[in-house]
Amino acid sequence: MNIVKENTGELSALLRINLVADDYQPQIEKVLREQQKKASMPGFRPGKVPFSLVKKMYGKSVMVDEINKFLNDTLYNYLKENNIDILGNPLPSEEQTPDVDWDNQTEFEFCYEIGLVPKVEISVSDKQKLNYYNITVSDEVVEKYLGDIRKRYGKFSTPETSEDGDLLYGEFKELDDAGNVIENGITNKASLSLEFIKSKTIKKSLIGLKKDDELTIDVAKATQNLTETAAILAITKEEAEKLKSNFKFTLLGISRVEPAELNEELFEKIYRNDAVKTEAELRDRIKKDAEISFVQESQKKFMSDAVELLIKEAKIQLPDEFLKKWLLTTNEKITPEQLVSEYQMYSDSMRWQLIENRLIIDNEIKVTEEEIKAYFKDFINKQLAQYGQEATPEDKLDEIAENLMKNKEEVKKVNDKLFDDKLYNHFETNFKVTKKDVTYEEFVKLASEK
Repeated sequence: MNIVKENTGELSALLRINLVADDYQPQIEKVLREQQKKASMPGFRPGKVPFSLVKKMYGKSVMVDEINKFLNDTLYNYLKENNIDILGNPLPSEEQTPDVDWDNQTEFEFCYEIGLVPKVEISVSDKQKLNYYNITVSDEVVEKYLGDIRKRYGKFSTPETSEDGDLLYGEFKELDDAGNVIENGITNKASLSLEFIKSKTIKKSLIGLKKDDELTIDVAKATQNLTETAAILAITKEEAEKLKSNFKFTLLGISRVEPAELNEELFEKIYRNDAVKTEAELRDRIKKDAEISFVQESQKKFMSDAVELLIKEAKIQLPDEFLKKWLLTTNEKITPEQLVSEYQMYSDSMRWQLIENRLIIDNEIKVTEEEIKAYFKDFINKQLAQYGQEATPEDKLDEIAENLMKNKEEVKKVNDKLFDDKLYNHFETNFKVTKKDVTYEEFVKLASEK
């Protein structure tokens, strides 16, 4: 066996693997001997079929399987022994690999394309500036949250006349340019929430309607959202994108949520045993909950901005042509057209993985089994506390945590979260961070600018 590495670019190479019979024949013979022990054919006792017949029946398929296994092991052993770090997986090169005659050939050449991991040099210091946006909880935000809570716990009613905020159920029928219903056109019964109608003119026309009232509506203009338009009309997003028709809307029913009254009954439903007895205490609690939620949003944006900054500064080159080929080969869901529009996202994701790995190694960021167990114990305690259970004995917590840790998927989720937390703390400590107070509306605008 002989392996030759040929560089085809700064970050790509071709591996030529040449095999002779001595490389693979002993293993093929071994497998066929095992097959012989199990073989059963008319005229022969089980396990007594002549080896020549077994070889004739199974020799070619065994040869293909065993050579492929041998190639895979050889390939990865070569990469490991020569300290060659690759991106993705080796790809068989159809252009470079000669045609194979499995019936007569004894010597083979197989070629594989590989993408090489680039050198990554990255640092985090106070020379790098980042903003942390602290979202202030205004009275307007509290009022909105309070309104949402009152609706969530409110009572449904079916009024005669529609008002802003109602849910209208009706039938949509596609119209032609003359305003006539199109035979075999789009027809569907669906609900329309006035709260989410974007066009003020259309929303106004839908207020004051009674059952069986009819009007003409431009659904696409009303929602200004392809997904919502498609859902209302039971069509695809592609069809919604091309939609030009108006629709006749016939109102079949009105649903309304009457907001729950602010009283102790509502407070008990929301917070159970927590000490919320008055509207003022409820507003304070809403504000505190919003502050916790907003901290998570602020941290998420800070992390996103840090990732973007480091990707930009690292200027990591990738073997783009290889990666494009690898993505198309290994992911059947990606079309060449999608790859053109989404490759930047894929390549930046890979750049971040390389940067993250470098930071973890350079800064010795680790998550221990003890930390994972402690996370599970804290999680269990909080869950039990929500149901009013007093402090759980330590030995019981250990037992529950150890049972949870038998689930490898859950352990991986916690491990990834703790890694992210440690990376976040590293950024927060080492970047030059400027804290800026912003309203929720300002924050949403900042977040949507990306």
